[in-house]
Amino acid sequence: MHPVLSAFSPIRNIKQLFVRPSGNFPVLDGFRALSMLMIMVFHTFAIYTNHPDSGVTMIDMIEEGGLLWSWAWNADKSVDIFFVISGFLISGILLRQIDRDGKIHMWNFYSRRFLRLSPAYWLAIALYVWLGYNTMTEESRAHLNIDNLWANLLYVNNFLPYEEQAMNWTWTLAIEEQFYLLYPLLLLFVMRFRNPERWLWGLLGLSFVITFAVIMGDEQIRSRPGSHIVTDPAFHAHHFSVLYDNLYTRYGALLCGCLGAFYYFHHEAATKRFMSTTLGHALGWLSLAVILALMITPVLSRSFDEYEWGNILYQTFSRNLFSGALTYLILLCVEKSYMSRVLNFIFAARFWYPLAQLSYSMYLLHVLPIVAMVSLGINAMQKYPERYDYTHWEAMCLLTLYSTGLTILGAVIFYLLIERPIMNLRK
Repeated sequence: MHPVLSAFSPIRNIKQLFVRPSGNFPVLDGFRALSMLMIMVFHTFAIYTNHPDSGVTMIDMIEEGGLLWSWAWNADKSVDIFFVISGFLISGILLRQIDRDGKIHMWNFYSRRFLRLSPAYWLAIALYVWLGYNTMTEESRAHLNIDNLWANLLYVNNFLPYEEQAMNWTWTLAIEEQFYLLYPLLLLFVMRFRNPERWLWGLLGLSFVITFAVIMGDEQIRSRPGSHIVTDPAFHAHHFSVLYDNLYTRYGALLCGCLGAFYYFHHEAATKRFMSTTLGHALGWLSLAVILALMITPVLSRSFDEYEWGNILYQTFSRNLFSGALTYLILLCVEKSYMSRVLNFIFAARFWYPLAQLSYSMYLLHVLPIVAMVSLGINAMQKYPERYDYTHWEAMCLLTLYSTGLTILGAVIFYLLIERPIMNLRK
């Protein structure tokens, strides 16, 4: 069969969706799939509580749910999981290339990154435009900011104010592309020195300083509590544009993954010895505790409003600490060190693999099914209250399940139609 036809073969691509190759890191499949499911929960809950006809506000649900549901409102940290995994895998590719050839093949790297992200992204953009022009009124379509999709095509959509962004959940793609535009050059520079990872540690430390400076330099973000992010749409937009979706305030998570790759590929023996020590064991438990603590901290609740400096410190340190802790757990798992048996049993299980393969297409699409299902669900509950007599929690959970199923279905189509074939052609 001709290579092009083979690349688009449905039988071949369905098989690749389910058969895990021997050379990958199984635990990353679990973390990637789980992070995508967390995104589904977070965005479904957020879109439901922000719907004008839902009869409830996000702050009410945050406070009603308490610690039991606090993980759902902190599930935006799933994006940091994606960043850590990306940094780990891309650094591994580049480090192996440097070790083998003494250089990075820049054209090969940039072209492969482009082919990995852009074709499926373009298809999602086309679907976004088609839905806008065929299912919405002109007034509603204005909120889609279709005229600003040029910024998405150039991966600079995060440079626009939040209110002007099209497909505003794709800011993560812009950050990754901007980071990887610079990272190979940085890597070549630091590899000239005896201890290149020290430069990366320095840049990670700088990320804390930059984030703190941004917070302290903006009176609104410095002085207003986290609850205002969910109660004041204008402040949410300001916070998003100034702190949330910029490379200089978010590169820390990517860099944590890069550092993890350095220790795995260049200091594997020393890393494994350290993880076998008492201190290494303690750091593993501490990493797990940090992740759990950050996932249940009610930073968006009004009960947290009085802690101004607590809010400042949380915003300064939380994402990098979360990312660093996750990186250490990943190293524990890939080195099969202490604690890894339980973590690998959970996250390296084979059933995660198909969902992990679909995660990129799911991310591109997921907001569209969520918006549709939330609108249909709320309309049904209003029109037929006796038949659909759900509490808000029940409604949000059911809508998350329906939206996830619909997103997976769309992602399978994207994967078989364009994502997997392009990945095959890259080879």
